[in-house]
Amino acid sequence: MLKQHNRKTSEKAYKLPRLAVGDVLLVGKFKNRKATITGFSSDENNQPVAQTDKGEHKIFKPRIAKLMPAKRRLVQVAVPMRIAGPKPS
Repeated sequence: MLKQHNRKTSEKAYKLPRLAVGDVLLVGKFKNRKATITGFSSDENNQPVAQTDKGEHKIFKPRIAKLMPAKRRLVQVAVPMRIAGPKPS
């Protein structure tokens, strides 16, 4: 019984959110400071780390502004808009 439980938990894994340079993270004790991603690296334990204008932050620790619901979002996230008119050729 214990082995079956371990198999189920070992199959679960965290999926990395799709982040890009320029995305906004909410960092700090209360997750209310905006930090813009400038690059990516990994730490000594080979965990993903985002390089930001506020320093290095682990990927799974801060809030990601673009993944939050719009009404709870503290930061305005630029959403690409399509301008009506003729298509560029």
